[in-house]
Amino acid sequence: MVGINGLGRIGRLLVRRLMASDPGLIRALNDPADLKTVVHLLRHDSVHGLSPLHIEGIHENGEDSVVIEGRAIPLFHATEPGAISFPDLGIEVAVESSGKFVARESAARHLRGSVRHCLISAPAPDADFTVIAPVNGQGLDLAAHRVISNASCTAHATAPMVKVLEDTFGIEAAGMSTVHVATNDQRLLDLPHKDRRRTRAAFKNIIPTTSSAFGALHRAMPALPEGFSGFALRVPTLSVNLVDITATLKRPVTVETFNSAFREAVAGPLTGFMALAHPGAVSSDFTGRDESVVMDLDLTRLLGDRFVKVFGWHDNETGYAARLAELVKRVSRG
Repeated sequence: MVGINGLGRIGRLLVRRLMASDPGLIRALNDPADLKTVVHLLRHDSVHGLSPLHIEGIHENGEDSVVIEGRAIPLFHATEPGAISFPDLGIEVAVESSGKFVARESAARHLRGSVRHCLISAPAPDADFTVIAPVNGQGLDLAAHRVISNASCTAHATAPMVKVLEDTFGIEAAGMSTVHVATNDQRLLDLPHKDRRRTRAAFKNIIPTTSSAFGALHRAMPALPEGFSGFALRVPTLSVNLVDITATLKRPVTVETFNSAFREAVAGPLTGFMALAHPGAVSSDFTGRDESVVMDLDLTRLLGDRFVKVFGWHDNETGYAARLAELVKRVSRG
């Protein structure tokens, strides 16, 4: 049984996904927002459209419930993990998607009573394990790993790309940048922020800033080159990012042999995690895609025979929610 703390962008998409595929899995929700607001945002999404699920709210005997397709799910309004009544309902897996409790010490407050695992829907600096399924999923040990990070959307997009490069050609050096949509951690209009660049209006500027993906990538893929790093360029759009990897490979390639390696990965070990873009694609073409990354091989560039540039698109919300839902199911089934 699963409880979800935090009904923001990812929390709500996770509810949609799990209620459509495993409707009995979610047994409790928690969010500080009032019942009417929670129900409204579960029904309506400016990026992904109206939910196909019938959703309503009920307030009875002083308690709130969200009713989805006839299933009543208790809705709590606690502001910190230790105060949520998940153990009272026999919840075994808590999904921490509020964005506030990403350190292990704070996320582990969920581990009370029946709650045996906490899954953080963000990079976590000291989680027991950071999982990116196609590159290190086999290392997840549910007996030893109780606080688990699902990394970030960018990490899930980048990791399969890097895996193909390393496994097929070897990486001598590499860097990554991501053209990233605006998020709720930015300012709609100029306003103070701890990151000076993020003080500026999100929908007026291209905003270079840091990416949390790199810490997650190095934790999940310790063999990455030590200097593997880069930036996020926040742009005034709402959906879909573009990952740009530049690498010096250990052996010579041609554009044809390079792209063939990605086509083989899509048809083989990375099926479901990686796909191929159609010619002439732009960002809106990928809204709603479930894959972690969709390779745009028409953009591959080769300078010399070992220096390459390769691009991959990803829906930063639905792709990530798909991986999180898969992790929830895996952990809940033990």
